[in-house]
Amino acid sequence: MSISKGVLSKIHIAKQQLRMDDDSYRALLRRVAGVESSKDLNQRQAGRLMVELERLGFKPKPSSKAAGKPHNAKQLGPRIDKIEAQLADMGLPWAYADAMALQMFKVQRVAWLKKAEHLDALIAALHVEQEKRQLLHQVEALCKRLGVDTPERLEGLEELPEGWRRQRPILKALVDALNAAVNAQEGD
Repeated sequence: MSISKGVLSKIHIAKQQLRMDDDSYRALLRRVAGVESSKDLNQRQAGRLMVELERLGFKPKPSSKAAGKPHNAKQLGPRIDKIEAQLADMGLPWAYADAMALQMFKVQRVAWLKKAEHLDALIAALHVEQEKRQLLHQVEALCKRLGVDTPERLEGLEELPEGWRRQRPILKALVDALNAAVNAQEGD
């Protein structure tokens, strides 16, 4: 599913705010999402791109915490509060959860999910995303301690599989390997 015009606008605002020229912007799109144009981004790629743009210094305008929150949140119960907390933790809009509901259940809005097991599955999927982001953050922090910008620059990790940044088992193994490398380096 392609991204909304609102997300596309936010990406272009970030590009302007960061004063990126077209070549730098296209290189960023290729590096982060493997696409040539922001119009080719899916929801997940757009989310990764926004995280990277913010890491590079983009400061989005603060929006209402509840923007996009299901209108019937009170009827859906405490599970909606959990979903809202997970989205807030990752800095993601409700549109991200709506896109997941569409992908997982073919339902366009979280507000339209009526079964508790659907909400539970959405919470579980968001938890997996949180874990991936936390692991990736750990990998980045450990690489920084080792003086490299990416784990592929370390001996023995040069040939990580494509898409390793989205694979929990690989991220967990990388954290373990990088921790061992940090301990070895600090032990010297």
